[in-house]
Amino acid sequence: MKLKCSFLYLLLIAILSGCTTAPYTNRSQLIITSEEQEKSMGLQLFNQVQKESQVESNPLYTNPVQRVGNHIANAAKDKYYAWEFIVIRSQDINAFCLPGGKVIVYTGLFQFIDNDAELACVLSHEIGHAIARHGGENISRQYMQQLGAVALSSAVSSSENYELWMGAYGLGTDLGVMLPFSREQEYEADQIGLILMAKAGYDPRAALTFWNKFKNLQNYGPLEEFFATHPMGEKRIEEINALMPDTMQIYELIQPKYGLGQPINLKNPQNISTSENISPQNNPQGSNLIYKKKTKSAKSLKKPTLQ
Repeated sequence: MKLKCSFLYLLLIAILSGCTTAPYTNRSQLIITSEEQEKSMGLQLFNQVQKESQVESNPLYTNPVQRVGNHIANAAKDKYYAWEFIVIRSQDINAFCLPGGKVIVYTGLFQFIDNDAELACVLSHEIGHAIARHGGENISRQYMQQLGAVALSSAVSSSENYELWMGAYGLGTDLGVMLPFSREQEYEADQIGLILMAKAGYDPRAALTFWNKFKNLQNYGPLEEFFATHPMGEKRIEEINALMPDTMQIYELIQPKYGLGQPINLKNPQNISTSENISPQNNPQGSNLIYKKKTKSAKSLKKPTLQ
């Protein structure tokens, strides 16, 4: 009884202290971590990535990332973030923005990038995750899931079906709450990203050209999407198309306009295979592009790793 009361007390405190709203979408959020805690975790991981990876210094990669990234950061207008952009020399097809504004782009991503506006699509999507505090939100939901597990464990501790109850709870909360919520965050980052790239002066229609190129690596079916952290490619493009009229209205009012910006031609002809996501435990931002490029035949191309 005492444990149940403690659980309810912790739950109430978490709910009362953690209510906030996401920028631009005004979606209600439950975040029990502070921005300072998230910023500290982001800086820790940023330093770890730099130590364990090869930071790219070639201006062919770094110049467009700095140029476009600074425009997107200025559009975000959030003084909390100390924006910093680096490129990692890696075959991973990946990019993410950590809490606090540390943005990491992998060279493998550039095979899908033809111009500044397509790069803006990626950077604004990842920055959208960060300013919406999706990392802190993920940590908070994991905490709530763990609290629920503690309460259930206490309630069924004497049951002969204890393991069945706990297994069902874990599977049910993962498939029914955690994974759908992760996909919801992806759609929200798409929406915020479109707004940011439009406000930065980049043609938001470039998001469609980027995701159309990217979708073949992410186009699993509806059943597989049920078990995935990211939405399927075709569905994502449908959602972006639906947002485009409102986004174009924002873009038309912005000056100066960069349109598609400067061309970028850094494609690598090597074949592609998938790699696993960085786990939410290791990435407090909670989301990233998930593919890795290896020198294998095209026949070895697999669908995205489900997490």
